[in-house]
Amino acid sequence: MENLQNDHLTQLDLELDGPVRQQLNDSAKWTRFISIVMFVACGILLLFGIIGGAALSTVFRKYSDGYGQFGEMGGGIIMLIVVFIAAVMGVIYYFLFNFSNKIKTALISESTSEFNAGLRSLKTFFIITTVFSILALLINIFNLF
Repeated sequence: MENLQNDHLTQLDLELDGPVRQQLNDSAKWTRFISIVMFVACGILLLFGIIGGAALSTVFRKYSDGYGQFGEMGGGIIMLIVVFIAAVMGVIYYFLFNFSNKIKTALISESTSEFNAGLRSLKTFFIITTVFSILALLINIFNLF
């Protein structure tokens, strides 16, 4: 009986020959690069959002004689929106990063469970990005009319 740690991709009737392995390996490298770049972009967005929100908060407090409470909360609301956007982007690109790590591990160890987990992460990434793309498209169509 075969040990569960030694399960191979061929058990799925899926044989990965040289070019397919190389393409998956290249995909894992590029998705890792893209996800790390997006993590850095999220960090920069977060940094600028906090700095900009604090600056806007002082400006709103200084010039908000007629605006009442918005002058007190304006910068804080903008900071919260930026933090929320950065968090959502971070979660989305975590799934892409997870795909990269799992596929790389699966190709090295020939583990079907790692391979399947990597594909699940990629599927989740595509589902989330598709939902946001459809929402953006609907908003743009709505704004057209």
